[in-house]
Amino acid sequence: MGRLRWSTQLIALVLVNLGLVGILETGVVCPFFYCHGCPAAAFGCPIGVLQTQAALGPFPFYVLGSLGLFGLAAGRFWCGWGCPFGTVQDLVVWLRRRRDFVSLPPFAWTRLLVLAGTLVAAWIAIDTLFCKVCPAGSLFGAIPHRFVSPQLSFGTFFYVHIITLVVSLVAFFLIGRFWCRYLCPLGGVLGLFNRVSILKLKLDMDKCTDCGKCLTICPTNIEKVGDIGGSSDCIRCGKCIDACPTDAIRISACLWGPAKLHRKSTVSP
Repeated sequence: MGRLRWSTQLIALVLVNLGLVGILETGVVCPFFYCHGCPAAAFGCPIGVLQTQAALGPFPFYVLGSLGLFGLAAGRFWCGWGCPFGTVQDLVVWLRRRRDFVSLPPFAWTRLLVLAGTLVAAWIAIDTLFCKVCPAGSLFGAIPHRFVSPQLSFGTFFYVHIITLVVSLVAFFLIGRFWCRYLCPLGGVLGLFNRVSILKLKLDMDKCTDCGKCLTICPTNIEKVGDIGGSSDCIRCGKCIDACPTDAIRISACLWGPAKLHRKSTVSP
């Protein structure tokens, strides 16, 4: 499962950068977090588009509809299997080769708070303020432009981007998937669809022995076995599938049905 996920993350990184060939630049928004300011970006950042709409006034039917379709299709699978910024966080964790240095409980509401603050700030300032401090924009937009567009003037916000990125990398080193768990506004939206999406993680309680290995390996620090797949914190990375000794967790595609299959009664008649 791990190698497959690394492969899909690499493919996603290639696809979002097809804009290096001008004809492949599109107005389609990404189903995951990526900077439309990247010199090679082929897709738009949904958070960037939402800010623009909040600042200029037209109701964002297109981007909200797109996010709704992405969410209904796969929930936060996009975060665990495609997001390039999530891949960066995974690489930091892989390099440190140990559990989190700091343990924090999940706070799903913080992502939605960041989203609300982002849109309100854009509406008040009539500007995409979040883009000016976004660490993904730092890595995929500001820094590449420094090399491919030397004719541009790089002022205060370039150095703000660098500071934001450095602080973020330190946070990722201390707490795995810190951005996904606490700050990502797009993850806040997609997480709302985890319980109703077509693509799901299903937990078979008949096979589950409550050994806790799935929780030990979880990169978003989910605390209850029953929350696997359905919690808005779950990025559905599949690490729990690899860790489960009884194959109690699996990926399933269905239009309805719970994420958790309840244990059958063992009481004799």
